[in-house]
Amino acid sequence: MIKMSDFQEMVNIIDRSSVNVFTFEYEGMKMKLEKQPVLQDKVQKEEVSVSVPDQLLSNEQTDKAAKDEAVSKDEVITSPMVGTFYTRANEGEEPLVQMGDIVQKGQVVCIVEAMKLFNEVQAGVDGEIVEVLVEDGDVVEYGQPLFKLKKRS
Repeated sequence: MIKMSDFQEMVNIIDRSSVNVFTFEYEGMKMKLEKQPVLQDKVQKEEVSVSVPDQLLSNEQTDKAAKDEAVSKDEVITSPMVGTFYTRANEGEEPLVQMGDIVQKGQVVCIVEAMKLFNEVQAGVDGEIVEVLVEDGDVVEYGQPLFKLKKRS
């Protein structure tokens, strides 16, 4: 018979992994675990819009508004699990991506290792890496931002 602590540990392992569906059968008992997908690229933000006549805005205010609009077009690539962040697929190789690199949707940008399993993290949109937010070998948390990416239109 399976112990409750074993069941809890199995659920925790699956929760931290990249596995989305897991089916388990043991001595006539069947269990199916299925994760709900996490939408990393669909972060909702509340925005307030105020209309001000153009002649009231100085050049400095206009420049700041343009910069703020550009920043709002940035995407953040987050860690799908708790683990160790690696910029390289193998030791001694070049990093998968660096600041300034252009990436395609689905391109592998880093590796997160959890329990000796190496999980590829992919870009959710086409864009340019504008900032790497963690160092190679750092421990990362679930949902922690790893890269800032400027979307390409």
